[in-house]
Amino acid sequence: MIFMNRPIWLDLTLDIAISRQVSGQKLAEIAGALTALGIRRVVVDCNAHQRCAEPDGLKNHIQRYGLIDLAEDLLLNAEQDNLKKVILVCAFPAQANMVEIETAIRETDKYADQVTLVLEGVEGMSPAELAGMLPVIKGWPVQAVIYRDKQGRENPFSLFDKISRLKNGLVCPVGIWAGNAFGLATANTLAAMKAGATWIMTAVGGMGGYAPWEEVLMAARQFLGIDSKLPDKLALGCQQLLGLLAWTVPANKAIIGPAIFAHESGLHVDGVTKDPEIYEPFVPEMVGLTRQLVVGKHSGTAALKTKFAAWGICLKEEESKRLLAGVRSMAVRKRTAISDAELKNLYLSG
Repeated sequence: MIFMNRPIWLDLTLDIAISRQVSGQKLAEIAGALTALGIRRVVVDCNAHQRCAEPDGLKNHIQRYGLIDLAEDLLLNAEQDNLKKVILVCAFPAQANMVEIETAIRETDKYADQVTLVLEGVEGMSPAELAGMLPVIKGWPVQAVIYRDKQGRENPFSLFDKISRLKNGLVCPVGIWAGNAFGLATANTLAAMKAGATWIMTAVGGMGGYAPWEEVLMAARQFLGIDSKLPDKLALGCQQLLGLLAWTVPANKAIIGPAIFAHESGLHVDGVTKDPEIYEPFVPEMVGLTRQLVVGKHSGTAALKTKFAAWGICLKEEESKRLLAGVRSMAVRKRTAISDAELKNLYLSG
């Protein structure tokens, strides 16, 4: 197993909430839900900073990073707002020449404790072209350099090469901010982390079209050997947070979906009761979920026997076969799975 440095998570969920103009009270609840998940750093667009006052009681628990696009004249606003951690976004081909970019960085560095540079629009560059920029960037007073794939056009292989070039050519940490337009945000983020990226920009649930924090967190732990502490009841915490944004988590959403450990098929139930690793990549309790045996038209006698065994009833083979016929008939009529109460009633009715 490859052991990597622990990542610095930069979360965009609060910024998404601000862009949706949720109330101040709701913003405070969202910030509280983020800290409950162990997320301590949030990125907020500088335009929205004044509309997002620091929630009471959280000033010592959450760090605010102000996001500024260098194409917009917002540096003065950031200074007036007393932002101490600033992330500057520079699009390439550069909207300004390298001297102007350096000037903006050095001006920001006069009042900010940390200045981070985001390279945007560089996905069309080859690794060699990207490496050619690094001797200049290396001399700038930046805390980290983050590669942004805004359109989600990168693939894990080319991105690995580019992040490796950044990592080897800079003395500061490098990061990744991946778009999910083509469903590759998680894979690209993991590829960047394997190449050495440690500043990771995500959003809970993949809100905003970014890499889902919970997916990257779990995959980095399982596949990259990053020993990140998982929050208690990870799935429930994410569900509650997304509920504050009026977003219902799909039942089969990776990591946090309420039904990802639900098994109905007779083959699945038989296999998972004998060896859970056949169908489950990790134990449900790791994310605060439990295994569910769903009884429906696809069920077999193994599911019924396991269900009733949990209730202290040992079904005989003939009993389970007769009961299964009633279960399948009811499930077809209802066009859905049947509840535990309905299953017990079928059993008692003989």
